[in-house]
Amino acid sequence: MQTTSLRYFLAVARTGSIAAASGQLNVAASAISRQIANLEAELDCVLFERRPRGMVPSPAGELLAQHAHHVLQRAEQVVTEIQELRGLVRGLIRISCSEGFAIDLVPRVIADFHRRYPGLRFELTMLPPAQVTQVVAAGEADIGVTFKLASTQPVAVVYEAQVEMIAVCAPDHPLAGSPMIQLPDLAAFPLALPTRDTTVRLVFEAACSAEGIAIEPVLTSNVLSSLLPFVRHTQGLALMSAFTVQTPVQLGELIQIPVRTKSSLLRGIQVQTMRDRPLPRAVKAFLNALVAALPASSRRLATEDGV
Repeated sequence: MQTTSLRYFLAVARTGSIAAASGQLNVAASAISRQIANLEAELDCVLFERRPRGMVPSPAGELLAQHAHHVLQRAEQVVTEIQELRGLVRGLIRISCSEGFAIDLVPRVIADFHRRYPGLRFELTMLPPAQVTQVVAAGEADIGVTFKLASTQPVAVVYEAQVEMIAVCAPDHPLAGSPMIQLPDLAAFPLALPTRDTTVRLVFEAACSAEGIAIEPVLTSNVLSSLLPFVRHTQGLALMSAFTVQTPVQLGELIQIPVRTKSSLLRGIQVQTMRDRPLPRAVKAFLNALVAALPASSRRLATEDGV
């Protein structure tokens, strides 16, 4: 079995269709279909069950998926070890993160690290928090940066902290000079918030409930970055973590204001890696740089064996 066939097979197993795998891999659907057919002929079995909602691995397909994960991970590890003979000169670092980290923080750390090690390549994928943990656990990403959910058992947590949400507004907003605002102050202005399935919204609504108030947003979006143009061009406010807008705040394009509440506006954040997986030298060095850029924490394990 060739690694190309296994990679195509895993993409179909993850996405549930040849068309979706084609888009993810940027490979023609006919080529993926041909590789799947070759694997089924070689193994003399059906690897997928065709269902109305997509392609699901058969029992034989589930076994092959486990084997393929190990084969591809080992092949990648061998390539990395060979590259590391030349130091931090070549290599690929795969980062998966939720949107709050992808807007500013992670790309900024990547840019700084690239200046130091221009031969390294980066792959940044934005996913919902739970999916970040899933791809890290499966070895499909080297590092995950996400907001903490209920359980992170499948991965190793190398950094953990809590961050406070702040209000964000335009420099000419009436509240721009305020050292701090109260939660009810938000009701006097158009408010932009993420959708109800996000940690921002859950924490915000819990804080409103604790104070016995209800604040309906004018703009709700499942794309966090779309809230920023709204506050730039209106008298509106948005809620998010400070590191999400660190660069525009430093440039004076946006103003951040602390919000005082009776209950906490804190959210937990984590940096995750695959459990029991030795990290390549380049990944470990980048991990240290990433943790250094995050808020201070009582749990900073990534600095061990730093480069």
